[in-house]
Amino acid sequence: MKQRTMPMRILVNEALLRRLPPNHPKSPDILKDMLIKRAGYKGEQDMDYYISLLNDNDFYIFQDLRIPLGSNYFQIDFLLLSTKFALLIENKNMPGVIEFDPDFNQVLRKHNDQTEVYDDPVLQVKRQVYQFRNWLINHHLAHLPLEFLVTYSNTGSILQNPSKNQEIYDRVCKGGKLVFKVAEYQTLHQKEIFSVKELKKLTKLLIKSHEPEKATIDRYNISSSEILTGVLCPACSRGPMERISGKWFCPHCKTISTNAHEQAILDYLLLLGPTITNKQLRSFLLIRSRTVATYLLGNMNLQHTGGTKNRVYSKI
Repeated sequence: MKQRTMPMRILVNEALLRRLPPNHPKSPDILKDMLIKRAGYKGEQDMDYYISLLNDNDFYIFQDLRIPLGSNYFQIDFLLLSTKFALLIENKNMPGVIEFDPDFNQVLRKHNDQTEVYDDPVLQVKRQVYQFRNWLINHHLAHLPLEFLVTYSNTGSILQNPSKNQEIYDRVCKGGKLVFKVAEYQTLHQKEIFSVKELKKLTKLLIKSHEPEKATIDRYNISSSEILTGVLCPACSRGPMERISGKWFCPHCKTISTNAHEQAILDYLLLLGPTITNKQLRSFLLIRSRTVATYLLGNMNLQHTGGTKNRVYSKI
């Protein structure tokens, strides 16, 4: 019912790493955040296979929901809705030995001779259940039984429960066990709480309420003056490329490109603002011709408002 999209934070991080000067002090933090977000995104994609094994007629399935509640938001990796119950799934993509410590609500991961400490994902998804229940109450919806799971989609994850905590056994599993856990919940919940009509109404409300996470360079306290301008070479990543006879020429590696400007325009829209004008484009791409700028923008299939002389372009 709602499909995931590439997180804006990943796209902004990628653009920043392209557009910051070499050895910028914030680059290591940006790279770390990007790798974490990429791993999470990849893990959710891997879980799609196990989700696809479920009967299509049993659930409405939502990927990557982010719902406002009061002044905060809660995010759900996977939400499975049926007329009888809902299942919230928090997915993790971690190779290595994963040891659960429920006494202190933490997880230890041992990987590549290193030990790292993470927040307890069971507690994390229980908070999501609490927030989702309050959201349902705020919208005067019937009390739907809410189940939850933590799944590990990485085949290299080795799950350990040294305290033999029953909740860990019940609520944590590898991705391959998902269909069997879902079958247990289907056996447990036999009473129909929502009609199909009510379920469709809830579905529309969830989709309408979803707000994707916004990402800006302000997160890293980076100013627009630090962003490198010019068209970057798709081969060697250096810049600026030169506009010669309708093509882009790299003075460093001699690469010639007809569309290298497209990534530059997208970088601008990701980092410097949701819209761009002809004048801003010329300044960012380091070109003089208004006609060339109009031509480049016109071939990008961007949305635009305003007349010819005061036109403003945007990606969305």
